[in-house]
Amino acid sequence: MRSILIIGGAGTFGARILRLLAETQAFRLIIGGRDLARAEGVRASVPDATIEVARFDRKGDLATQLAALKPWAVIDAAGPFQDETPTRYAVPAACIELGIHYIDLADSRAFVTGIAALDAAARAAGVAILSGASSVPAFSTAIVDDLTCQMRDVVAIDIALSASNRATAGPSVNAAILSYVGQGIRYRASGGWQTGHGWQCLARKSFAVSGHRSIEGRLVGLCDVPDLDLLPERFPSVRHVMFRAGAELVVQNLVLWLLSFPVRWHWLRSLSRFAVLFNHLQKWSSFLGSDRSALSVGVSGRNREGEPMQALWTLIAEDGHGPWVPSFAAVLLTQKLAAGGVPAGARPAIGQLTLADFAPLFAKFHLFTETRRWPLPPPLYARVLGPDFARMPAPVRAMHAFIAGDRVAGRGHVERGADPVARLVGWAFRFPPAQADVPVEVAFSINDRGETWRRNFAGHRFGSHLSSRLVDGKPVLIETFWPFTFDFDLSGHESGLEMEIRAWRLIGLKLPRALAPRVTATERVIDGRFSFNVCIALPWGPLIVHYAGWLAPHIGPGA
Repeated sequence: MRSILIIGGAGTFGARILRLLAETQAFRLIIGGRDLARAEGVRASVPDATIEVARFDRKGDLATQLAALKPWAVIDAAGPFQDETPTRYAVPAACIELGIHYIDLADSRAFVTGIAALDAAARAAGVAILSGASSVPAFSTAIVDDLTCQMRDVVAIDIALSASNRATAGPSVNAAILSYVGQGIRYRASGGWQTGHGWQCLARKSFAVSGHRSIEGRLVGLCDVPDLDLLPERFPSVRHVMFRAGAELVVQNLVLWLLSFPVRWHWLRSLSRFAVLFNHLQKWSSFLGSDRSALSVGVSGRNREGEPMQALWTLIAEDGHGPWVPSFAAVLLTQKLAAGGVPAGARPAIGQLTLADFAPLFAKFHLFTETRRWPLPPPLYARVLGPDFARMPAPVRAMHAFIAGDRVAGRGHVERGADPVARLVGWAFRFPPAQADVPVEVAFSINDRGETWRRNFAGHRFGSHLSSRLVDGKPVLIETFWPFTFDFDLSGHESGLEMEIRAWRLIGLKLPRALAPRVTATERVIDGRFSFNVCIALPWGPLIVHYAGWLAPHIGPGA
């Protein structure tokens, strides 16, 4: 009988892996750790299984310890894997040296993506070294693979995870989370690379599965996970990848959000040192909240016919069963490895499992899932313009036909008025200063409420949100520069597009049309390129800002 050493086999996830593998009665299992009393307690709780307990210190003499235990495979569920020292791969390296297969539950971006450095040695030794056999990236990638099976191009991927407040998490898990709170995180957005900060970029997420009570409005923030690197590599057409996670209680997320700023401002190096304290605080507050966790994975792209579509996979875990999910991938990969279905080599644990592989394990627990696919509605400008949208030149239509995060770039110039009131208005709206022939970039994003345009003139940024509504039975374009909102009539024709202001409001209060700024906005095709020309003036004439130039799809790796 093949023996498997589970490092951290008495821990949060290691004990669950132990129980699931024990049910198969196909392996001799060894609980490895420093707390033998705790390990004995876990062994006693799993009857009718071949389980041993052994002292194992991942910071000790690994070769000697592994040689004495002689495992066929090692599952490292101890962590944390955020260690950046040269010895961070000591356990998999020792396994390669002794011809032992290795699987870990690492969620560290650097650890998982860097495991390929051991590939040549693993191949030579004939062993499989798989990193990230957990919720991320093994399970999350299997979901994305399933959602994109009907897509020709994948444009955007958005993942959100919300954990029950009663879910148990040890110091290692908390240390992993705290290691990136406030730290800079690179992620794919608008076709390029942007930098956010851990546990910022907060958003509210709701989760729904047919036939079950939905989970509404939970806060989630940006997390540093391997998916942020692996998914853009796996799907070269993707323009946007976001991974957010959060605790169930709003106050917990807000505390982490507030604490992220001292790290972002370099007042603190990291919050990792407070992992034990956070673990105690979590235990003390565990009576609050519920035992319901959730995960959603949304994908936007184009189907095989080139039509925009979206797909969404949602999981709701009831009765505290959510923490079982991170253990599934390691169990499935161990079984697949035993069946000879995993080739030798060192790599992230993606592409080895399908979403269907997880179904038998899901059936054992109160885990409820749903997959939905639907065509995306026409672009915002197409909905407002109706048949006139098709009359416009192709470059103008293309500028308004993106289906998810995208980015265009070009050149432009800016003029600013000298009138004191005009200068004050320009400052309030964050319009760029006067400049000639400078680089221009516009990044687009879409959400349920409309589109956001973020304009960048040589480092001077300003943005607005666009949506639509019916006025007298006719759709009009709504552009918001908070706290002001402007209603525009659009005119599309063979030459291009014009926008004419028809109303404006301050925090929803309608203002006199005679006091509205004068806006002249046109889009044309000049020298085969999309060209824009926007002039905004005070109602009595003085110029506020005039910006014009050309834009084309962005080419290059991005910032």
